[in-house]
Amino acid sequence: MKTYQGSCFCGAVAFEADGDLADGTMRCNCRFCRKMRYWEMRLPDPDGFRLLKGREALAETPRAEADGLDMHHRFCARCGTRLWTEGNIAEMGGRFVMVVVAALDNASEAELAAAPVHWADGASDNWQCRAPETRHL
Repeated sequence: MKTYQGSCFCGAVAFEADGDLADGTMRCNCRFCRKMRYWEMRLPDPDGFRLLKGREALAETPRAEADGLDMHHRFCARCGTRLWTEGNIAEMGGRFVMVVVAALDNASEAELAAAPVHWADGASDNWQCRAPETRHL
């Protein structure tokens, strides 16, 4: 496990996240993830996420549909950088935090290139299964 440092483009928000890119990442074909080009690493323990600065600069993408999910996509309101998603969904094992891989400052090119990717089929509400087409993601 490694403690990753993360931040937004303008530097208003900074965080630490305990995880390991080698344990896997996720990309999804759902409408939100496609539009945002999300690539996330789920932390093994949600308490391994620590906001270091910038709470006042944070914003949340409102969910487009009234699906009742407890899921919050955080980003910097100043520069627009996507940072992390947090929530509590029984189908995902309860409470979770997933950090956006692109926001990690100290992830090496070698770590990023070697990180396994689970291509989730969120467009069919079947996240545990592989998306049928991934080349566009």
